[in-house]
Amino acid sequence: MSPEARINAVSRPAVFTAPGALMYAGNCADLYQASLEGKVALNAWTRRSYPGKPLGDALPQVLSVGGWDAARSQDWGLREHCNEGVKIAYLARGTMVLKVDGQRHELSEGQMFVVRPWQLHQFGDPHVSASQIIWVLFDVGVRRPHEGWLWPDWMAWPERDTTRLTTLLSRNEQHVLTASREVARSFHDIAEVVAGDDIAGSETRLRLLISLMLLQFTEQLERQSPVLDADLASSKRTVQIFLDRLPHALDEPWTLENMAAECRLSRTQFSQHCQALTNMTPVRYLQMVRLEAAKKWLAERAEASVTEIALECGFSSSQYFATCYKRRFGFSPQQTRV
Repeated sequence: MSPEARINAVSRPAVFTAPGALMYAGNCADLYQASLEGKVALNAWTRRSYPGKPLGDALPQVLSVGGWDAARSQDWGLREHCNEGVKIAYLARGTMVLKVDGQRHELSEGQMFVVRPWQLHQFGDPHVSASQIIWVLFDVGVRRPHEGWLWPDWMAWPERDTTRLTTLLSRNEQHVLTASREVARSFHDIAEVVAGDDIAGSETRLRLLISLMLLQFTEQLERQSPVLDADLASSKRTVQIFLDRLPHALDEPWTLENMAAECRLSRTQFSQHCQALTNMTPVRYLQMVRLEAAKKWLAERAEASVTEIALECGFSSSQYFATCYKRRFGFSPQQTRV
């Protein structure tokens, strides 16, 4: 791949990072605020909106490297969000509740976890426990399961090895595993370098440490002989994630075109996957989801008017909403509340 193509692929626009999008990437504001208030020690080198010391031109494609150290239980947690890259992290001390796509994991010291860019996750239940976490967050040019991964050139790995690492991470979605002794040591070394606060003087060393950690991590995954599933990295999976999260963004002005764009697919591809998954066209499925949500809210939210609920569910007018509602359920929105 040419340098120009690589730059374009890594910096390609991601609809998922726009406010209101279904996979909007959080910026860890709760962690940043806690660090400002002295509740937790944050040592991280970052870029974009992630909290920490700006990386500048150092470590291309690393969005954040470093960690937090919470000496005692906290009164905050990191709410559900997606990242703009793949996070590989290690729990160096304490315990932590991690929720990934609704699955609850109770982590203990010595365990590590992986979160892919499309996975909704949160830390704390609801608050963060006393803990030390060390992480590296990579932008590999991916926001959706079916996209191609691009690892940093500075890793200097042969293509076959980066391909294998990508396969292990994209076709296997194990979230939590116990870190090998070698991986744990590399994470501690990474944290020590970041704590030294010398980006310019430590970049070469940190490049080597991160690359070593990834090599050791790859070897650990290989030893486990994980079951790989190609469907996890398919465009159909991307559409399934979109459809699963659609009920949380009903007031967006969805059209076939922008639903397909959200998934980085053509209208034809998106429509085919939607039909296979729901037995409906995208537009029909969208209307069905909106009407089911409206029926539920009409029954639960007596304080909200029919017009308010219609607009919140994405209908352009209460008259059109009433027509669609009666056609689907056989009675009017007002009759739902009788």
